[in-house]
Amino acid sequence: MTSLYTENSEKWKSLASVDYFTQFIKAWIPFNAWYKSYYTTLDTDRKAIDWLKTNSNKFRNKLISLLKDQGNDGISFRSRIAELHVELERKHIFNKVDRITFERIVIERNPVEQNNFSRNNCTYKAFRNITGRSSKEVDIFVIGRGGVVKFSYTQSNWFDIDDLIAHPDFINLSQTQQNNLKACYEEINPSKPVNLLSSDLNDCIQMGNLHFINDPERLCKGIIEILYKLRNVLFHGEIVPDSDTNKVYEPAYQILYALIQAL
Repeated sequence: MTSLYTENSEKWKSLASVDYFTQFIKAWIPFNAWYKSYYTTLDTDRKAIDWLKTNSNKFRNKLISLLKDQGNDGISFRSRIAELHVELERKHIFNKVDRITFERIVIERNPVEQNNFSRNNCTYKAFRNITGRSSKEVDIFVIGRGGVVKFSYTQSNWFDIDDLIAHPDFINLSQTQQNNLKACYEEINPSKPVNLLSSDLNDCIQMGNLHFINDPERLCKGIIEILYKLRNVLFHGEIVPDSDTNKVYEPAYQILYALIQAL
């Protein structure tokens, strides 16, 4: 028979756990109020987030400062980022169909609009935003020896890798040609993801026991984007509020809380 003390102990134990979902929301509210008042001409959260990622402001400047700070505050802040990465790898959280991860994150619009290279007697070309053409059209080519066109396709509805690989003429290419064409095509992806982790131990920013790219500007954009995505899945009810997900929001809250102190 379970004693009253045991029952009460379990109940109090559950109440003792910190609800980091709520803490994250409490930290986001003043951040939200600040950027709404700071960027009065931008009518959506997405536009405000994209703007503050790339333009000087208190929030962004504080983040970059902490990424560079070699004192205790900087070390502690960067360890929280490492912790967030670890928890996101343990608990996969999806924003729509894309997993939220530092290893594959879209931080800004890709400026590369055309790409071409030659391999094994074939030239691969991909173009978007061609002057005088519809902004939604993407042109893709494979040209063989003597200028023989092995593949030519104009996508009329923007960048779509699934549409490309389903094209009958693409299927008729060799496996090597398919791989090369996909690699060429991916370089002009307007939403090309990047990896914020680094394998170069001689040129990196150490965060906890992990190594991130030595690029504070790009890291700043990535961290803000991940915080925003975590905000979205929480606010839109896309997550299961279990203990594993709560562990993700603990470092996310700590990161956000440190940054809003600058506002």
